[in-house]
Amino acid sequence: MKPIDPAGFEAMFRKDVDPWNYAASPFEAYKRDRLLKACGDRLYGRGLELACANGETTRRLASRCLRLLAIDASVTVVREAQQRTRHLANVAVRQAVLPGQMPRGPFDLIVASEILYYLRAADMLALLRRIESGLAPGGRVVLLHHILPFDDASQIPAQAQSRARFTLSRGLKPVVDLQDRRFAIFAAEKPQS
Repeated sequence: MKPIDPAGFEAMFRKDVDPWNYAASPFEAYKRDRLLKACGDRLYGRGLELACANGETTRRLASRCLRLLAIDASVTVVREAQQRTRHLANVAVRQAVLPGQMPRGPFDLIVASEILYYLRAADMLALLRRIESGLAPGGRVVLLHHILPFDDASQIPAQAQSRARFTLSRGLKPVVDLQDRRFAIFAAEKPQS
């Protein structure tokens, strides 16, 4: 199967804005809880969620950030996320294709969940550089990704997560590094100076 690209995601989300059942799946709720735990207990000033999909995680991240920008490549799913978060004054949802349209920092929290393995290796490395440079001193990045292989990924998921962990560990301080049967979570912080 050919790796999915932004046009493929747009076509998929036009058919179903929740193809992975984020809203009702106990497994997705469990993953979301683990992701939020990896964010830590602090309140972040400015947060960024990459590949926000339909906004399920966005709604939960909103309580962790004074301001949260959530982005996705799909116009259809951006509209859905905007609807789901319209009551949250601190949330903005925008369309952006990564890595080229990565918003400018600094951000105190950057969350990337279920996106890296969809990017070609060179694009993933470019995005990781932008994540690291876009973090404010003391800021935290949280990655959560499936590690089992599947057909429409551009990279083997476990290898993408491992490369990302290695790349970010060179300039950031790892604070969470967990692996479940099906997914891995990595969080790291930028030194204060």
